[in-house]
Amino acid sequence: MDSISNQLEFVYHFTTDESYIPKKWKKDSAIVLRVDGDFDIKVDGISYFRDDIALLEFYLYLERWLAIIESGKYDIPEFHYYTLEIDEDEPLISIIPFDNNDKVRLTSIWRKEPFDPVFKMDYIVNRLTDLRDQLKKDIEAHYNISVEPFIDKFPIRALAVIDKKRGKTKWF
Repeated sequence: MDSISNQLEFVYHFTTDESYIPKKWKKDSAIVLRVDGDFDIKVDGISYFRDDIALLEFYLYLERWLAIIESGKYDIPEFHYYTLEIDEDEPLISIIPFDNNDKVRLTSIWRKEPFDPVFKMDYIVNRLTDLRDQLKKDIEAHYNISVEPFIDKFPIRALAVIDKKRGKTKWF
């Protein structure tokens, strides 16, 4: 039986600043990989994952996944964050639903600890919604850009979802 972790914390610090993005690039998708930061996922106070990642790219994956959940039209899909910064074909961070979407398992190929924590689905969705909202505000303030022009315009890997009414697979 999987034990449920009680606390999930996300800590990030930008490692680039506004001057790293030329003014003429403010809406160009090339800047997505220039919005970098140290990203730390802590589980029950222990650092589970920590690395420098493209925070705007991560935001775009998170935004799409949460938009699918918030629509209520589809079964909750797995979350996979792939980055263009590495050539590996495995996702850097994943969230895998199980137990009739009541629980999720957090995994990472670069995890710092030898375990994959389990959370209640509602809890992780709430925590990731808070992260998405705060990350958007912080990116926009720190880099003086809007994230909106990049949603659905930056190439991220397609995600298969199951339509609740029709039972058919759709790709986002």
